[in-house]
Amino acid sequence: MQLIRIRTDDELMWYKEIWDGILEEENNDNPFIEFAWFYNWWQIVGRKERVELFAVEHKGIILAFFPFTVTSRWGIRVYTFAGESIANYTGVVAKKEWLMDTTTFVFDELLKKHRHVIFSLHGLLESKESTKVLEQYFVERQLRTSIFRVVTPYLAFSEVDFPQHFQQRRKMHGVDRRERKLRKLGALTRRVPAQDELWQMFRLFDRRWAKKLDTSDFTKGKKRDFFERLTMLHGEALQVEVDALVFENQWIAFTYGLYCRGRYVTYALAHEPTFNVFGPGRIVNQESIQRTFAANYRLFDMSIGYEPYKFDWRTNIDFTRRMLASSGTRRARLVTGSLLLKEWLKEYVKSNQRFVDWKRNTLGRFRYLVKYGKLKDWLEYGQQFVDRFIRLKQVELYELSPAEDVSPQQPVGNLFEEMTIQEAMQLDQEEVISLYYKGYTVYKDSFAETNKPAFALHATNWRVDSLQIVEALPKQTYFLAYDMFKQIDIITAYFRKIKPGQTLWVTASFWQWRKRKRLVQLGYKPITRMKHYKVARFERQHVQKNTESGGDVHSVH
Repeated sequence: MQLIRIRTDDELMWYKEIWDGILEEENNDNPFIEFAWFYNWWQIVGRKERVELFAVEHKGIILAFFPFTVTSRWGIRVYTFAGESIANYTGVVAKKEWLMDTTTFVFDELLKKHRHVIFSLHGLLESKESTKVLEQYFVERQLRTSIFRVVTPYLAFSEVDFPQHFQQRRKMHGVDRRERKLRKLGALTRRVPAQDELWQMFRLFDRRWAKKLDTSDFTKGKKRDFFERLTMLHGEALQVEVDALVFENQWIAFTYGLYCRGRYVTYALAHEPTFNVFGPGRIVNQESIQRTFAANYRLFDMSIGYEPYKFDWRTNIDFTRRMLASSGTRRARLVTGSLLLKEWLKEYVKSNQRFVDWKRNTLGRFRYLVKYGKLKDWLEYGQQFVDRFIRLKQVELYELSPAEDVSPQQPVGNLFEEMTIQEAMQLDQEEVISLYYKGYTVYKDSFAETNKPAFALHATNWRVDSLQIVEALPKQTYFLAYDMFKQIDIITAYFRKIKPGQTLWVTASFWQWRKRKRLVQLGYKPITRMKHYKVARFERQHVQKNTESGGDVHSVH
């Protein structure tokens, strides 16, 4: 056998047909070792990396390709498979019957050439033959090997009655209910975007992760150019498939996936943060699953990670390994020890979902505040932090019945009108969008220069979100929310005009003493007082309903 070093991407083009032929013969379904992936990665992302790409030749025939990148630590060469931090899976490009022989030959040559060497091989799926061969090689050469694993859930369509499986799973977390609510509010479609629309995908990803800690760099620099270049591939076994979830002509979610010979791998997913309450990320994910089933794909791969949504749909799990081995010299063992510590920490963090969420959400938001936060943002964050340990809240519920209304008659005309969700989307406020999800009818000032919610009415429920209270309203009663104290007079008068003979309920917190005073002046009567106490782990909720006999009190612990 002979080892051939391929030094440039131009030189690599001479081997494209051979590379593709090997993977076609082996029916490879790992998109990250396809020629199109590696060639474009080398051209765009890997330009500044030290790439060592080897081809193994025997009797004039190329048998295998081994794509490595090399770094140096304290004079020790560290070999990794190309595309670390960007390729979820890796492996060797070789015919199965030559896999063991070529692997032994290449690694033996590297160990002969370099005395101090470490192999840090990521992205090795346990179900793939190359992973088993590499492990066997390290055992036979008595190289101490450390293995780190991360779960890789997937959905195999052949293992389930998919129509039944789909109907059951889409009901988890109320995704079907959320989707129905969204469809009632406007036009919701899934579509494949054109090339000139992909800027919306990167923009949406940045918005989704603006206040979170993202380690993928999907939209940053050369990586963005790389992922965009992949969408232009035609006639290759590797194809990029982007599904966009569009609501009223605005992107609210997308998935970026890689298809290769029957296997679809979810690579990136993001959704519009203002629509978070509707769960658009879960909706677009199930749309992608349904599409891949209709296209007769074999596997829907959720990719690596312990995120809960991946386990909602999976039928089985694989594991993705990182294998760490060294040449055995004292210097190599010392450096390997530091790498082992790093990998142990990473494995612990990735398997602990609470820590992952804390790192992603809490640290991500703190970073956002440091970079872009205003005083208002810092105060809001500080209040939320204190509320985790000490919380004292008091909210009163007031009622205005038609018989007790003493509010002065005011000519309100058509001062307010209903605000559509399409208009609310322009405000970029999650709180406003959530009003539509909760079933409110939102009103705006008809004569204001800009669209801005004035108040919201609910016909079936009253709620105090800060105390997590939701209860049904009596008949012929409406609940007023999202109102401003300075407009309570005119809002009350307008309600009398559009809902004559109906009762109106509204809440006011302990700190809104001006609002409480004005409500009493307008004829509102307090009917319920709600208190919530929390000190460390001690928590109690106290509700007092006012009656003619002096009140009915009950506590919730």
